[in-house]
Amino acid sequence: MRTRIVAVTAATLSIVLAAAGSATAQVLINEVLYDPDGSDTGLEFVELLNCGRHGVSLTGWVLETGNGANPDDWTTEWIGGDLDYVEPGEIYLIGEPDVVPQPHFTTPLDLQNGPDGVRLTDGAEPVDVVGWGEPLFAEYYEGEPAPDVTSGLSLARSPDCFDHDDNRLDLIGAAPTPGVRNAASDDLALSVRHAGRRVFETGEAVELVCVVRNVGASSTGSCDVSVELVTGEDAGVVGATFLQAELAPRDSLEAQLVWPSPPDGYHLIEASLSFGPDSHLANNTCRTSVTVGGTGWLAAVNELMHSPGEGATEWVEVLGLSLRGEPSPRAQSHGGLPGSSAQGEPRERLSLAGWSLGDDEDVHPVASGFDSLAVVAPGEFLLLARDEELLWDHASCPVVETDGWEALSADDTVALLDEFGTVVDVVCYERGWGGGRNVSLERVRPDMPADDPTNWGGSVAPEGSTPGRTNSIHLGAAPSAGALTVSPNPFTPDGDGESDRALLRLELPVARATARVTVFDLEGRMRALLADHVAVPSSSELIWDGTGTDGELLPSGLYIIYLEAIDARAGVFATAKTAVGLVR
Repeated sequence: MRTRIVAVTAATLSIVLAAAGSATAQVLINEVLYDPDGSDTGLEFVELLNCGRHGVSLTGWVLETGNGANPDDWTTEWIGGDLDYVEPGEIYLIGEPDVVPQPHFTTPLDLQNGPDGVRLTDGAEPVDVVGWGEPLFAEYYEGEPAPDVTSGLSLARSPDCFDHDDNRLDLIGAAPTPGVRNAASDDLALSVRHAGRRVFETGEAVELVCVVRNVGASSTGSCDVSVELVTGEDAGVVGATFLQAELAPRDSLEAQLVWPSPPDGYHLIEASLSFGPDSHLANNTCRTSVTVGGTGWLAAVNELMHSPGEGATEWVEVLGLSLRGEPSPRAQSHGGLPGSSAQGEPRERLSLAGWSLGDDEDVHPVASGFDSLAVVAPGEFLLLARDEELLWDHASCPVVETDGWEALSADDTVALLDEFGTVVDVVCYERGWGGGRNVSLERVRPDMPADDPTNWGGSVAPEGSTPGRTNSIHLGAAPSAGALTVSPNPFTPDGDGESDRALLRLELPVARATARVTVFDLEGRMRALLADHVAVPSSSELIWDGTGTDGELLPSGLYIIYLEAIDARAGVFATAKTAVGLVR
């Protein structure tokens, strides 16, 4: 039971203040939890730490909380009693009833999110002040205010006793540690600077920059950093670097990690830090993601309504593809999209929690807060809408209203990003691709490039769109037999949604080659160039919409498609040709 000093004689007070004043620099506000997870009631605390070499009596010391929105608006929360004393390195905890361990002094603190502050005085002069949030009056902080931290984190000195009279420099957001030191003696932390929206090209090395920071209380020596691929393939350590450097507390250095030969696909990457004396391993790993060789591995932007009719809403349809870190399986014909199960087996669902949707400049969360509908399985659809209520009666799948919707236009960009900010799919479409007033823009094949205009077209469904259903211009897979096959054959590019495009399947005798695909008429004249020295894998596909080199539809007739492929390293040159009928 602590006893508050109510009244003392002038002589006694002068003795107490003199003793306390000689050691005021020793005791600091070491940690503050002002916004616990969930309800704030009962869990707030302020931690005091004696950073000096001598014990300190806290008799008559005062802890105040301040309302930073007003000048000189302080509330006394605690006054040190006769028995309140802290040894060197000891913590004195002031907090609410539900704090564990039990505080030395229990009181309802009623701390607020910024702007706010906490002040510790020795009974006469301020000893330490911690303030957070802006704008904040100068009396509520030292140097610069600390930023507001995420709910559930505390403001903590890292390492303990780190004090440069600047709240922004001295305190960081950290997991709460009431009554316990904030930092271990030896503790290195690792973070990864995300690659951003960049999509790495096929064959290009993935380069990531890691930051190694000493968050411990002691200087340290060398450390070993490695990066591992944690999903999709069993690749183990794909890149590593060894660092030898002396890091003082709060110092950091950069380490570049290179994955020299990543396969195409979407990859989750885990970077891990190894340091022998490290006594706190929870901050030694971090995750990020990268995409190599194109987008659309996990999910695809499959249809979008950029010009809705009166009383309707803009929307984007997302189709779930592969859940593995590799190119998705080929889409099948109606009723057999990627990941579908003829036996009705349960399929893993991809959560879009933390994902974003936007354009080439601004993105916004896919869902506001937690939305249980923001999930999609391979072969299933999810609609992201500006106003979900205007779409429910027309949709055949779940609809999620996206917070901060970026208005669409007839020429625009739609980008879908995962929780790390990696581009999962992006469509930069133009007015001439299709779609219009109350007519959606549909994708022909979700597993083929989103930047190919022939892979898009306006919906030919009677309703003008197919939200949550197979697209009206969807094209199934071609048969796999033969070096060069075309399906359907003949095809009819008349805009009715039936056989409007021809799918070319290329089968090559090498893993990868440079290909040229040309269309000739029966008189031997080149009429279209579908691929011009493009690197393609052994099994690949192209779409031909029947247009020639001038962008106009070719006349009805029989055309010869000629394939040339070369792999100079393997000394292989392959050719193939086939005929296709075009009927208008």
